[in-house]
Amino acid sequence: MAEALNRTEREFLLNCGICGGRLTDPRILDCLHSFCKECLVIKQEQATKKDVVICELCGTHTRLSNDSIDSLTTNIFVTNIGRVEEITNSNCSFYCTFCEDQGDWEEASSRCLTCGDWLCLACAGRHCGTTVTKRHKVVTLDDVRVDPQHRPELRKLYESKCISHDEKLRKFCSKCETPVCSECEHSDHKNHTFKPLEDVVEEVQDSLSNALEMYKVIEECDGESDMQMAKRFQEVTNREKTLLQIVHSARERLIQEIQQQATAAELAISQPFEAVKMLLSESMELEKKRSESTQKSRLFCEKLQQEGLKGECVHFRDLLLRVKKVDRKRAQLEFPPMPEINVNVNELSFPKIFSVSVSEQRPVSPVEIPRVRSPVVTTGSVNERLQENLWSRQRGNDAEHIPPEARGDKPRTDFPQRGAEGDVYQSHPQEVEFEGSADEDSDVEETEDEDDLLDTSDNDQMSNDAENNAIRPPFNVPVVPRKSAKTVDDEDIIATLNVNGHRTIPLSIQIDQTPPEIFDISWLTDTEFAVGDKANQRIKVFGDDGTFLWQKDIQEGLIERIACVNGVVASDFPSGVHLDTRHDSFQKIYYQCTVKRTNPYPIAKTNGKEVIIGNADFPELRCYTKNGKRIRYLSLGKKLKINYIAQDENKAFLFTEKDSTIVKKFQEGQGISKFFEGLPGGWVPEGVATDSENNVYVSDSASSDIVKLSPQGKLLGVLGVHPTSPRGMSISRQNQLLVCDGEGRAWLMHI
Repeated sequence: MAEALNRTEREFLLNCGICGGRLTDPRILDCLHSFCKECLVIKQEQATKKDVVICELCGTHTRLSNDSIDSLTTNIFVTNIGRVEEITNSNCSFYCTFCEDQGDWEEASSRCLTCGDWLCLACAGRHCGTTVTKRHKVVTLDDVRVDPQHRPELRKLYESKCISHDEKLRKFCSKCETPVCSECEHSDHKNHTFKPLEDVVEEVQDSLSNALEMYKVIEECDGESDMQMAKRFQEVTNREKTLLQIVHSARERLIQEIQQQATAAELAISQPFEAVKMLLSESMELEKKRSESTQKSRLFCEKLQQEGLKGECVHFRDLLLRVKKVDRKRAQLEFPPMPEINVNVNELSFPKIFSVSVSEQRPVSPVEIPRVRSPVVTTGSVNERLQENLWSRQRGNDAEHIPPEARGDKPRTDFPQRGAEGDVYQSHPQEVEFEGSADEDSDVEETEDEDDLLDTSDNDQMSNDAENNAIRPPFNVPVVPRKSAKTVDDEDIIATLNVNGHRTIPLSIQIDQTPPEIFDISWLTDTEFAVGDKANQRIKVFGDDGTFLWQKDIQEGLIERIACVNGVVASDFPSGVHLDTRHDSFQKIYYQCTVKRTNPYPIAKTNGKEVIIGNADFPELRCYTKNGKRIRYLSLGKKLKINYIAQDENKAFLFTEKDSTIVKKFQEGQGISKFFEGLPGGWVPEGVATDSENNVYVSDSASSDIVKLSPQGKLLGVLGVHPTSPRGMSISRQNQLLVCDGEGRAWLMHI
């Protein structure tokens, strides 16, 4: 009984590896991978070689007859599975076959599993009551979707028939090597040799069994290789942690020693001064009491003189004569001496405390995945065909694993690519073929440098599998940091930083009239992000799982920059900035531009609640609330053609400029300063984003790199994922980095 596909099987079998959507008119390549015909046509048009198509998943070259995609075999198996899945696993509506022929569109409630007709409620009754069709099996659509026993019967409805006579295929013509029906047997294939279709199916089943055995061996090898890589990755990580711990411990010890010396110096200074301060405090208290007593005596005399009666004044005659006369001149005050204390701070420049030496690495290619033999059905006997075809198996399924020439991309020559020893970075290892024979030995080039970062000697072991009669190809894991083509110092090395997983999300939707042009991207919530499609003049919102959520057309169009503030999407248009939510378009702001502008309004990816806009016509950043109310201006001091801009946790702005290779920083009250002057090999900085630790990420559209900088502007390295011509970027609170590329896709990676 045919079982329903689970989610993983459905994704592997029914989704296109190029566009990521459901396969339409699928064509299968020599490597048994299927793609949409339209996707392959577009890929071939962009390629330089028209007589071959390269698999987007594994890089296998498949020859084309007459340079046409139509020459590829249609994958009717996947097509039929997709049809059954569409019926059983969706809520799609289907229309009655008979009513549709009469011009009516009545929704079907049943289907005949004998003749395949869709039937409405009325037609289902007539179908079961007619003499010719009363023995047909008619089931309701709900039963088809609930009961899995109907799946084989549905599959039989889509079984291939003769193209010429629409009859069931019954035999196989040995001369023409094609299945035929009874009519073909007595007409076009008359006097040919035939054999039962079941015999050919049995041969195919034998081929599939051999293929499955080989793929199991390959998967076992891949699993063991993955375990070895994971183990070595953990060893490298532990070694890194150990070295960093040494540095951190020394740093803490030095800081503690300096703090102890500073505390002792503070105590030595404070003690003498505290004694003097105590004497002065006592004198000040005594003087205060004297002043108060004098003030009381003066007040008594003053009031008695002004308001005293004669009898009262006479009463104090003798007392006033006894008051002692005080000298008008006050004695000069004597203060305790100032403590004679001097503080000497040794103006020392520390010697180089930490010394880190990196052994020179032998230039090698990235991880090498050798070629292996793959069973592909072509011409010749079934068992011979299993050994005659090769396909290149390479790790990953992204377009960056395919050489630019094969993809049809024209490599840029105005900026050299960074690679080992200043050469072009080699993205493909040398291809090595391995025969599936247990009697042959595989010679593998051993690593010559004993100081290599990773020792691969224990990886070069071969396991004999007598049952499968195959040899496991050796697996080498050379790792070398990428070195720039032109460095300030020969010791400078640009590190490649690991990314905790990544995937691509296509940004095209069904209603698009043209391929999308995406220049900017921004997180709307922790699980949703928005993009501006300049070509189709609309804002699109997707979930982080790639699900399209909603869109809103912007009639003014020309969307180049976008930012999100508390659920509001801010996008630029020719004369200002548009504010939108899912249900409202409530405000347009910033109408100062009266001429046709050539630069986009950069909108800052802020951490606060402001919409911050830049304009090349004005020397300031203008701040608005998410409701469109202007708050303040931030003076830049001069006009700048800001390209992309972002704000970090300290309210500082990082931005790139048109026609400039320098990343700049603007802090309110401190002005503009250089933050990063660029990579030594040349680059074209585009998008800017900051993470929760104020690290800065800059996209380089020339080399398809994402550069990571420290909060102080120091180069930390380049991410190990390389989107094609990356542009705008945005980082969520969970440190998920979004990048839009030049091919209408979003790259989502956890940094």
